[in-house]
Amino acid sequence: MADALHRSERWYRDLEGGVITRVLTRQELDTIGTLLGLDRVQRRALFLVSNGGGLSSPEAQEPPRISGELRLLLDEQPFPAYVIDATWNVLAVNTSMAALFPWSTAPGANLMRWLLLSAEARDQHLNWEADAEVCVRMLRDAAVDRPHDPDLQQLISDTRQNPAVRDLWNRGAADFADHYDGHVLQMALPLFDGQVTELVTHVLQPAGLPGCRMTILTQRASQEPAGRPPVQVK
Repeated sequence: MADALHRSERWYRDLEGGVITRVLTRQELDTIGTLLGLDRVQRRALFLVSNGGGLSSPEAQEPPRISGELRLLLDEQPFPAYVIDATWNVLAVNTSMAALFPWSTAPGANLMRWLLLSAEARDQHLNWEADAEVCVRMLRDAAVDRPHDPDLQQLISDTRQNPAVRDLWNRGAADFADHYDGHVLQMALPLFDGQVTELVTHVLQPAGLPGCRMTILTQRASQEPAGRPPVQVK
């Protein structure tokens, strides 16, 4: 690695040890990424760490506001749908989402806190550890993107109080995820009498709300119980 970067071994050891804090050049980042076999998300994390995070600062951002047009799009979805901000606070849900996941309508509802810390989530997510691992990967990615965001740091600190979540953090220090689009959730939901239901997440990013995401949950056709329509709760 040192030879490829045209540096001394000591310099590279200092880089890995955090002693060298200068911003790496694009060529240096590409060289490191190639030799370490980093994927797209890991390369992005390397770039963010080298540059001290992303371009935006939490102080410069205004609180997100749900426009009438976005509210219309949300309400017209036949499937459960919701909008969250950059720290996974629930900003809006449609009727189907509220019926399927009543927790999402509570004041201060936060997707990460519910999934990682609540007993209800453990009961309903049949593959809770796998789903929680994706959440931890997204938290890890957000931490390198917004290292000075106090709300994010508080969220990470609170969730790591859970021993199972802390173990997931310690298990995959180099694993990152910047979205959960296409993730399949195996659920046992009270609305469906506890029958196993597979939900697929579809994540959209509203252009008018940077950092926010709209997620739509569809049900896999092969998992529809006999005589029951797909997840369309009105």
